Amino acid sequence: MSEPMDDQPEYIPDPEKEKQAKAVHITVSIIRLLGVILVMLGLAIVLDRLPPMPARAGYVLIALGLVQMWVAPVWIIRKYVQARVVEEQMAKAAEEAEVP
Repeated sequence: MSEPMDDQPEYIPDPEKEKQAKAVHITVSIIRLLGVILVMLGLAIVLDRLPPMPARAGYVLIALGLVQMWVAPVWIIRKYVQARVVEEQMAKAAEEAEVP
């Protein structure tokens, strides 16, 4: 089963890691917001709500906005998590190397 609550080590957050996580969260939120803006701009172009522009430009903006909303944030988060895992593995290896 699991260890009793008294035997588990207390979680102490690392301020630097939390700062990095907040920065990634804000970055992903801004990227998604800009993706929504691109989709809306593309729809306005396709529906002829803006000055004369070819509909192809609107479709390109819609596609770019959708990629920016769905693909880019996932890619950024995966890269951040991979970096965290590598950092923890390096710290663990350094810790094991120090212990005789």
